[in-house]
Amino acid sequence: MEAKAGEIEYLNPVSPNKDKKLFVPAIGDLEGKTIGFLTNGWTSFNIMGEHIAQVLKSKFNIREMRIYAIPTSCAPAEGLLSKVAEECDAAIVGMAN
Repeated sequence: MEAKAGEIEYLNPVSPNKDKKLFVPAIGDLEGKTIGFLTNGWTSFNIMGEHIAQVLKSKFNIREMRIYAIPTSCAPAEGLLSKVAEECDAAIVGMAN
């Protein structure tokens, strides 16, 4: 439904999927794992990512943290999320604005 001039359109973030349960298995031990870090380029999130990478490497002995750029105000490029899923054992996704 498209909002008309002078109207406010409310978007519902709840998934319409009511029949299927989404099951994502726990990653378990992080040692030797590759972690994806999806950043929208905000300086504060990039700084936080550098800190997270240091902690994950020193405390949990991850293999690496790969950085993926996502746009600040629209959906990621087609195929990017599939690529992250193929290349990484887990991902950190967030917005710092």
